[in-house]
Amino acid sequence: MNFEQAFLDSLIQAVQVSRKYRDLNIPLTTLQDILSYESQHSNTRKELEANFRKSLHNIMAPYLEDINYPTETAGIAEFHAQNSSSEKLKTWCLERMRRHASSRERLPYLDTFYHKIFAMIGTPKSIIDLACALDPLGLPWMSLPPTTQFLAYDIHQPRRDFLQVFFQHFYPQAQAIHQDILTDTPDQLADCAFFFKEAHRLEKRRPGSNRDLFAVLNISWLVVSLPSRDLAGHHSLETYHTNLIQKAIEGQPWRLTVDIVGDELLFFIQKHD
Repeated sequence: MNFEQAFLDSLIQAVQVSRKYRDLNIPLTTLQDILSYESQHSNTRKELEANFRKSLHNIMAPYLEDINYPTETAGIAEFHAQNSSSEKLKTWCLERMRRHASSRERLPYLDTFYHKIFAMIGTPKSIIDLACALDPLGLPWMSLPPTTQFLAYDIHQPRRDFLQVFFQHFYPQAQAIHQDILTDTPDQLADCAFFFKEAHRLEKRRPGSNRDLFAVLNISWLVVSLPSRDLAGHHSLETYHTNLIQKAIEGQPWRLTVDIVGDELLFFIQKHD
């Protein structure tokens, strides 16, 4: 159904000034994309508003953890000034990753997780981390050369700012970018891309979006991770998530290798030699 532009604009403006979302600075392209999709699946204004808010919540809920990013960001310089050892840096990163659900789940097998990835793809000279959340705090476990370029993309502005200050002090070859990977997909050449625990949410946002994203990425390797079990740990998701990835690459001349570390399925997609 076609809705008046003034009504669509009013829905976006309401989100931008809302107490729940105003500090996140959600990209305008993200809000417009959600509205465009939901407009095609809504018959009334009331239905569109409900669908828009529900879809937005589903996208942003994983970002609404209880972390005061401005406070954390302000403390990075002081921590860096202490000339902390690599072990103290790891402890500092662990303390913050424990406060984010997705990162916390990976902590018991963090060393093995990255060891398995780089054993498969080699040592990359450039990495892009898509919808990164706090995954870049795993850099101390990656053992990458200081020359490896690392670009991290996230739509949560305070988190992006936190990561950028962290990079400036500890990983100057890295950069955090405030960007929606679906509406503005990175197209720069890179050895590999990480896409951890987000493919199922992206597909829920817009069916077929993983296929579109994977095709555009200008990379040699794509490493996708997805949960092997549901949140309660009662049901296996291996078949469901494997089918999701296989559908996303169906018909492509890419090589797929599947592995598992802890509770995460790892999908290694080699696009180019």
